[in-house]
Amino acid sequence: MIIRCILFGIDDTLYDASLQRYLARMNAVRAMIEAGLPVDPETTFNTLKAVVAEYGEDYDRHFDRMLERLGLRVNTRIIAAAVAAYHDTKFAYLRPHPETVPTLIVLRERGYKIGVASAGNPVKQWEKLIRLGLQHLFHHVVIAKEVGCETLERRVFEEALKVLDSTPKESLFVGCSPSEELAHAKAAGLLTVRVKRGAHRLETPKTLEETPDYEVSTLTELLRIIGEADKRET
Repeated sequence: MIIRCILFGIDDTLYDASLQRYLARMNAVRAMIEAGLPVDPETTFNTLKAVVAEYGEDYDRHFDRMLERLGLRVNTRIIAAAVAAYHDTKFAYLRPHPETVPTLIVLRERGYKIGVASAGNPVKQWEKLIRLGLQHLFHHVVIAKEVGCETLERRVFEEALKVLDSTPKESLFVGCSPSEELAHAKAAGLLTVRVKRGAHRLETPKTLEETPDYEVSTLTELLRIIGEADKRET
């Protein structure tokens, strides 16, 4: 088996999305309290966290619902303070892992096709790649919703590999979430590499499909993994 193509997830795989989200929300909470929110930081943060879990990352009224859940009327000044602090922090921490760019460059130089296969809001996912300065390093990017899928279904990987002229058996998927990423990639026939960091670093795979073929702690280990994969029998 010869590996020809490597597909990557985005969040936590290419940059520290978990730390970014945590600090952005925490700074938003602090800004709200400074603007007059009469609630302690821990209660506010936990309420915001619950609202995000209920409505999803892409909902655009998290702070409104949070104030309502705290029994307060919607205050535009407090919400504006939260939004400003959230976005300032979000952009400040939208930086690739130190090894991300060097690893991608080495893979390209060695002739591998590299791409992205991701779920999530297409505009937001593309914005991340652009702000990270990574969009030009990938040969192809497929966001699930752009091909009519809500999650990383088989079709997402098929679309990516078709453009990159590779087959599942010749391809690796590199991601962090056993259930949301790796299980789908393995079901599509790709070898899977789990990067153990971010929000899913302590998550234990619950099924065979969620169990990765390889585990690494940093993207610099990918070249070793590719060498091992090349020696596997088909």
